[in-house]
Amino acid sequence: MKLKPETLEKLRVILKEDFGQEVSDQELHEVAFNLLGYYDTLLQCYCEDNEKAEVPIVQHDYEPERQKA
Repeated sequence: MKLKPETLEKLRVILKEDFGQEVSDQELHEVAFNLLGYYDTLLQCYCEDNEKAEVPIVQHDYEPERQKA
């Protein structure tokens, strides 16, 4: 899979600003593909769990309901 240079640069900025890490191009590619692999695994687990569930997994709205006055 090929990532857009703009996407890689966004990741580079996140690594620098949020984690204080300056990375080489090789390290940047490794981080990017590790993240893609991680999220791919999460998605596969979610899909498998959703297929096995008797009750479908529903995405929840995390906004609390407003109480009526």
